[in-house]
Amino acid sequence: SEISQDLLAGSHDTILSTFYERSLADQPESVRRIIEDDLLTESGYRENLAEESLLRRFQAAGAAPDALATLVNRRLLRIEERLDVRRVELTHDVLTGVVKASRDQRHEREAREATERLLAEQRSREQAARRALRRARAVAAGCTLLAALAIAATIAAVFSMQRARHAERVAQETRAVSEQARLQAEGLLDFLTDDLVRELETFGREQTIAELSQQEIDYFRHLPAQLRDPQTVRSEARALVNHVNAVTDLGDLGAAGKDATEAIGLLEGLQHGGDRSDATTVALANAYVAQFSTFVGQADLAKANSVGTRAIELLRPIVERADAPADARRVYVEALGARGFLDAAFAPVTHERKEQAVRDTREAQRVALQLGARRSGDVTLDTDYAYAGIGLIRGLDDLGRNEEARRAGADALAAADQVLSQRPQYGQALFAKQFIEQGLAAAASNELDPAEAIRFAMQGMQTSLALVQIEPGNRIYVNNLAVLEGTLGRLLRDAGRLRESIAYGRKSMNTFGQAAAGVARPIDLVEVRIVMAATAIGQAQFGDPAGVGATVAAADALALADGQGSHVPGAGLEAFLAANGADSIVPATLAYERDDFGAVRRDEQDYLAHLRAVLHQPTASDRSCVFSDLVGRADYQLGDFAAAERAERTAALGTCQENAANGSVDDRRTVAQSATWLSMALAREGKRTEAAQTIAPVVTMYRALAARNRGDAWLPLEFAGALYAQSLSDPSHGAALLAEAAQEVDHLAPAIARLHDTRAWRARIEQAQRRSDP
Repeated sequence: SEISQDLLAGSHDTILSTFYERSLADQPESVRRIIEDDLLTESGYRENLAEESLLRRFQAAGAAPDALATLVNRRLLRIEERLDVRRVELTHDVLTGVVKASRDQRHEREAREATERLLAEQRSREQAARRALRRARAVAAGCTLLAALAIAATIAAVFSMQRARHAERVAQETRAVSEQARLQAEGLLDFLTDDLVRELETFGREQTIAELSQQEIDYFRHLPAQLRDPQTVRSEARALVNHVNAVTDLGDLGAAGKDATEAIGLLEGLQHGGDRSDATTVALANAYVAQFSTFVGQADLAKANSVGTRAIELLRPIVERADAPADARRVYVEALGARGFLDAAFAPVTHERKEQAVRDTREAQRVALQLGARRSGDVTLDTDYAYAGIGLIRGLDDLGRNEEARRAGADALAAADQVLSQRPQYGQALFAKQFIEQGLAAAASNELDPAEAIRFAMQGMQTSLALVQIEPGNRIYVNNLAVLEGTLGRLLRDAGRLRESIAYGRKSMNTFGQAAAGVARPIDLVEVRIVMAATAIGQAQFGDPAGVGATVAAADALALADGQGSHVPGAGLEAFLAANGADSIVPATLAYERDDFGAVRRDEQDYLAHLRAVLHQPTASDRSCVFSDLVGRADYQLGDFAAAERAERTAALGTCQENAANGSVDDRRTVAQSATWLSMALAREGKRTEAAQTIAPVVTMYRALAARNRGDAWLPLEFAGALYAQSLSDPSHGAALLAEAAQEVDHLAPAIARLHDTRAWRARIEQAQRRSDP
């Protein structure tokens, strides 16, 4: 009954496209070509022409005499006088998008048709050459027969010899023509391999690339062996690599893996045959980089690291030369960025691997800048520069060099945004952008600025959603979206927005479920268990055991559906998860939150039994430091201070301490909380000197963090706990320390102030204040 704005939502492009097609429906195709090529600039803005010039073009194109008047009457074109000259242009700017889209589709169609014509002509020439060769062989056979008969007739023999020589010349000329035709065709294919494919990538035309590269592959596979030379083999390998990259982005990792293996086999065969040319070495390194992506997609990180390192080692001697070719340096940039991304994002957290990631990615960006990144307008090169920024941000962040990480992130994000302003559907640029935004979120979190961290995480999630919309069947993109949702959940928790945090944790689990549905590639089960644990612990703190059960069940269902699981370098998934303690800590936390400290101890025994079954001879450093800390708190509540001391020392010796040594604020806070409870246990045992030595640097750290806190909602509670612990080892200042601790608790966010753990700390501090009150 009413045409409203909502009713028209989403129909804008359809209306304009229909209007444009209807306006030109009865006009020759040449009229459309003139409008799209002459009345629209290359970048998509309106252009105008003198009326008399346009009329001449319409007439030359075979249009009706009244074609211009008809299009003006249909409101597609308009005429206006400028300086006494009548000029014609599109009616309105809103039509430029439709006209440009029509022109782009026509150009793409014409390019594809031209390519197919050239390939058909080349095949026709080859067939003609073969027929000529067969004729030549027949002639040669006849000549041989005549030569045998020439014993009786010298004149006939001479004549036959002349004919044979003439036939040989014809055959040689035919072979030369065939070879020239083949080289021309392969030159065209090389153009497709390099320039056209790179351009299509920037427009997100992965399906078109896959189809074109498959046609190239089919051509090379049917080429006779005698016509294959090293250049032909390299061209075939490049076509395979293009196909690998395209189908990887389309989510078909099985096909990508087979093609990558075939390309590497072809190029290694050339090298084994003695071909040590730069061209073959660069092509082989490029194939390794493509294979790297398939291994990362399959979560086989050890193999990914191996082939990435192999590519770098192949290229480094070439790149270090003064005359290093540009294509070698381009592939070198990609290889360094890929390995740096792997080391920073997936490798075990060690100082050496993070330093390696920083070195690799800085070198990648340096070489990219030499090639013209950030100034030449080469969107592919700018994207490689931005991609290298992922590993650089994460490496610097984990090394505690937070300000450097933020600068590197801003620089890489600017490069990605610059590319996307020109190519908004460029998948590689979007992929880099989402990880850069996630890295900037981590850097903001390290700066105790959860609001800024949440802003970057939300941006990353929107970028990830854009990728999923472009390739909804790509399981990697869906998996990465789930990871970002889980990250956002943890950041919301830092800001004290606990219910939103839990909601995003559950949302992340659902998205992981979409990534796992009906596809062979394993999802990131490590991240699934981390998100599960964080979400379930939040639900436990809220006193929601039913919610905890649902979250754990969802994670278990994903593990069963996946079947394979992620690979962790140096250990199997089961061993990694066992040491991480993500599964065991959830029931233990639930028991702790209902003050069933004995159940926490029983859960510890189950955890240790599972750890022994998986790792056979686990050491103290194999135990989850977070789980050990929880057990130490339970022991303290039970009054078993010696056991609490042992558990908290184990926590301090675990991976949390190793991570904290690398400089991450979150990791240092985790170790600081264990040190708080360790100091409390020591003080209760009468070991006040050791307790004071343990807690003093913790309090100093928290004072420094509190001075620059920009909204982390949990820091005041952790600081209050450290002050309370220091009051136990320093009775002379106990009253002042307890008063400061109480003040920190009083300023907690309401959502945190209501939690069970917070009420326990408040009661503990108030009880100590009553004891110290004269």
